[in-house]
Amino acid sequence: MTVDPLYSAMAIRNVEETSLALPTDNKLSMGQQRVLDQVRTLNRSHSKKNGSFSPTNLQDPTESTSFQFFPSNRMSRHSNSTSSYGTTVLLLGGICPLVALLSSSTSAVTQSASAALRNLVFRDHQNKLEVQQAGGLQQALHFLTTTDCTMTQRHLAGLLWNMSSADELKEEILAEALPVLTESIIVPFSSWSESTNNHNIHPDVFYSATGCLRNLSCAQQEQRKRMRECNGLIDSLMMYVRSCVAEDKPDDKSVENCVCILHNLTYQLEEEAPQCFSRFHPTTDASSVKNGGKNTDVFCCSLWEEDYNPVGVAWLTHSKGVQIYLNLLSSAQKDSTLEACCGALQNLTANRGLVSIMMSHTIVQKLGGLQYIAPLLQSPNPGLQKTAMSLVGNLSRTISMQSIMALHILPDLSVLLSSGTKGMANCDQTMATACHVLRSLILADTVTGRKFITKHLVTSLADLSENRLFQKASKAASLVLYNLWQQKSLQSTVKKLGMAKSLFVNETTRKDHMSLQV
Repeated sequence: MTVDPLYSAMAIRNVEETSLALPTDNKLSMGQQRVLDQVRTLNRSHSKKNGSFSPTNLQDPTESTSFQFFPSNRMSRHSNSTSSYGTTVLLLGGICPLVALLSSSTSAVTQSASAALRNLVFRDHQNKLEVQQAGGLQQALHFLTTTDCTMTQRHLAGLLWNMSSADELKEEILAEALPVLTESIIVPFSSWSESTNNHNIHPDVFYSATGCLRNLSCAQQEQRKRMRECNGLIDSLMMYVRSCVAEDKPDDKSVENCVCILHNLTYQLEEEAPQCFSRFHPTTDASSVKNGGKNTDVFCCSLWEEDYNPVGVAWLTHSKGVQIYLNLLSSAQKDSTLEACCGALQNLTANRGLVSIMMSHTIVQKLGGLQYIAPLLQSPNPGLQKTAMSLVGNLSRTISMQSIMALHILPDLSVLLSSGTKGMANCDQTMATACHVLRSLILADTVTGRKFITKHLVTSLADLSENRLFQKASKAASLVLYNLWQQKSLQSTVKKLGMAKSLFVNETTRKDHMSLQV
């Protein structure tokens, strides 16, 4: 069986950013004039040595529930008009003075300057570069850790989150912001280290800090490596997520960011961080294990020795880390969080070999994860459904687990495939994976498989087989039909349903079957 590679944690769809902090004062001008007035007011106040300053009255950022992998930014109905404001301020040379005002001795000036900069870089790529060139990154990091003003901290953390979506800035932001955000915000807020406390860090500051790191985690291999090696980062993220689950807050907004970071850090983990698997030392014929033999899972677990308390990158492959993902799958409602959990598990089971088999055994047999994964196959969210299906495809490759998988997966899978292409949002890859898994599990356990073979299922597969608009799924459906007839015990089942051989073995299915033999 051929299953396409894992859903890439690097895949980037639409970008989003943190919400704009918009004025609520009805007396303020709207549109372009409002932004210009704010810049001029800031400049005037800065020029007065002893002058007083009344900051713009800003509302709390609105929260957007939309999300797509995998850097994260927030969309807003104000985003189109904001772009023109930002361009005007840039042309007037307003960004450099705003960056300079961050170091004002007047707290209100610093607060308003940080809010203005956060607004100006929202979905404005050129302004992000301008803030960086003006030294805004260094200034933001410095005052984030030194100011006592919570609102200023929130704006500065939001500014960093917005800036982190620019690919050209990721390397510099990672180098300078990763240690600061981890040591000053992530570790203290999560209470991972007993030597620190949260220092009254506002939850929104933690939220923006994790949002920034979430964007950075989808950068290049070297950046992921540095994040994995950052002292306290992974421990703190796991600790925070685990505490939210324990406190019945699985849909906490920062949980989403934390799990997305962890998802991205599992991407190509076996290739990029082989030390994570240093305790795994095969001593028998590796070829028999790689082929997924019946006793493979037992063999793997006899070799894998886990530390009772994982530290750092060890969390990414530890059963305690896997358990956290499964706990979220059983309790979270947010599709984005569920998709990130499935994505992390998918990454850990992506390769064909000992590591994937061991991780699959942990998920399925040690921790009983199928009960939480199976329902996701019928999710109305195409992205979540595709990721869950890919995870199931990875798990189904281990022969010794196919019987138990048949019991848990075939009920949802047969219903899904019986519903036709609409049941999987017309996604070619999702339908193809579903067909491959169905074929694999039915052939592995024909006794269980016969219970789910219905006339409706076969008819749906036959229709899909002839529908060449779905290049992958149609061929996968052909293979299911062809193999159902070739297996004698299954052939008798379909004959009892009154179905003819021509439905299973015909020119289309025979051609697709032969194409695999080449």
